[in-house]
Amino acid sequence: MSVVVKRSAVRMWLLAIAGIPLLVVSLDILTNRRITNWLRELVFTPENTQIYEPRDVIWAWAMALFAAFLVLWGLRELFVPTKLIESTDHGIWLRVGGPFRGAALVPWEEMTVIRAGHLEDEDDSRAEVLILAMTDPARIVDNPWGARWIAPGQLAILAEDWGQDATAVAQRLTDHALATAQSRTRERTARLGEES
Repeated sequence: MSVVVKRSAVRMWLLAIAGIPLLVVSLDILTNRRITNWLRELVFTPENTQIYEPRDVIWAWAMALFAAFLVLWGLRELFVPTKLIESTDHGIWLRVGGPFRGAALVPWEEMTVIRAGHLEDEDDSRAEVLILAMTDPARIVDNPWGARWIAPGQLAILAEDWGQDATAVAQRLTDHALATAQSRTRERTARLGEES
């Protein structure tokens, strides 16, 4: 039994699609300007037309790079999604260290609470989270990505872009923790029976 949480495929697809118009417009500005000239003629009268300046080309390059990043990252996450949370028989692997860091393992023995909840932001918006309480918070970085410390040893992981509901994830993680504890108890009991 393993629980794996990945980003929502629909959100990643929409992210990739959102970058395409930016990419098209920026490439149009950098090349023949057919689309932008047509839009300029619609917006401005011929006597008040705007001309392109060097800063427009700089912005076009920046927009092209950003749009290419959005499209590539969205497609990468769509076809090869990152495992944000993965449970094994040893514990829960959490990918909250940042984009170029690996996942951190929190053993089941150090996990005290697994539950879903909501966090309220400064603007009174509510975000769905998975709350994990652990006895050794030093296993997780001080400033986690996609998560925040809400109390000493309590990590709230944002679940807004997941493909699954945080409540269902919390229940499945709890079930995995219980199944692992039961199998370890059976193994210890069997070893005690062999020794006597």
